Amino acid sequence: MLQFKNARLLAYTTVSGLLLWYVVSFSTIARAAKRPNAELYQWITLSKHQIAERDTHALYEPANGCYLGAFIDFDPTLTNPVSLPGSKTHQSPQQFEQITGKSHASYFFYLGYGEPLPIAWIKYLAAHNKFVHIALEPNNGLKLVQDDAYLRTLAQEMHATGARIFLRFASEMNGTWTAYHKDPAEYVKKFRLVYRVMHKLAPNVALVWCPYFSPTSNIESYFPGDNYVDWVGVNIYNVRYHNNQLSDPGIDEDPVNFVKYMYHNYANKHPLMICEYGASHYAKCEGLNKPGWAISKIIELYEAIPKIFPRVKAINYFDSNNMEFVADGVNDYSVTDQARVLQAYKSAISSPFFLGTPESTCDTAPVPIAPATLLSGTVHLTATTRFANETAWILYTVDGHPIYKAYREDAWGCRWNSASVTPGRHRLVLWVYNEAGHVLAHHGVWIRTTGR
Repeated sequence: MLQFKNARLLAYTTVSGLLLWYVVSFSTIARAAKRPNAELYQWITLSKHQIAERDTHALYEPANGCYLGAFIDFDPTLTNPVSLPGSKTHQSPQQFEQITGKSHASYFFYLGYGEPLPIAWIKYLAAHNKFVHIALEPNNGLKLVQDDAYLRTLAQEMHATGARIFLRFASEMNGTWTAYHKDPAEYVKKFRLVYRVMHKLAPNVALVWCPYFSPTSNIESYFPGDNYVDWVGVNIYNVRYHNNQLSDPGIDEDPVNFVKYMYHNYANKHPLMICEYGASHYAKCEGLNKPGWAISKIIELYEAIPKIFPRVKAINYFDSNNMEFVADGVNDYSVTDQARVLQAYKSAISSPFFLGTPESTCDTAPVPIAPATLLSGTVHLTATTRFANETAWILYTVDGHPIYKAYREDAWGCRWNSASVTPGRHRLVLWVYNEAGHVLAHHGVWIRTTGR
């Protein structure tokens, strides 16, 4: 079930440039370009931090913020396994959270369709105040998915546990590596069946529909319909080389680009869950540890979520060394075996936007607004760079005058009193620098101020 994690990723064209935001009070994101005069994004997005106006509607959807989750059973550095009657041995969430320094709201495991439900493990997670995330995989094909005793018993047992459950049925169906990709119409029929049975017999279960991020051309044909989906998911991975081939690099691929298709096409109606994400710091074909590369990908994605993708309401890190646990595994995605990667992950999840328990809340979230918005009072500017390992500082200027030089320890941010300039139209520009003092990118936006 995990062999396909090294399948070829679609090579997305990355546009160099900056993406501006302001948050509240207000925040701004800059995405760095490769050279000072590179083509900038064709669009500018501004955002304001405020209480989200959109009412939550999906089961377990938080009003603001993003649930933290993880898969930890293939992490060889964890040494405190939990063994329970009638269940496979799983790694300890408590040990993982002690190492990473933050509670995680959810943990997932894989269940082959037809296998018995690990009731004891589900109750264990529920007793420790965790969402239970089950990746239910019909690896022997969709013919076995029927309205029969197995499916109904599965639903009844899930309900009886009393746990808050995300059921991710038959994910990555758009990929040829799955056993259920050949007939989209049949897939839709079986997904709807599972949805109906679960909603009737297990109202504590939220159904998650989850393609792989690529290919995108066939994703829509597998969509069961808005009335048969609670959450929409997507699985994404960053690997240095695809298919264990040095001739097939993925080094320049951008995790933010991997999210865009699903976000822009489905997040307006459903909360989005990044059901699996991993960044490999070791590729078998390369034979070298590259923690800096994994760090840049992790930081880039987690920093982008609250500012670019606020409708991503859950993200689950795939904390796994596949080379030790998967027969043909060629990547190490774990965050606990490299000190620098671990520290980066700790930093990435430290924001209160990332929710560590099902009851956690976040006061504000970015809401897109129109350009040339009117600013008043003190505004809070923050930024995140596209190439996190290249950026040394970000300089904020207004009408050509520097107002702050921001570093990572500032979260690339500053506070600026907009009343310090005369009322009217002004130019806010962000300049992204590397350690050598060279401009990686810059971009500006016209703003208006009240003078108050």
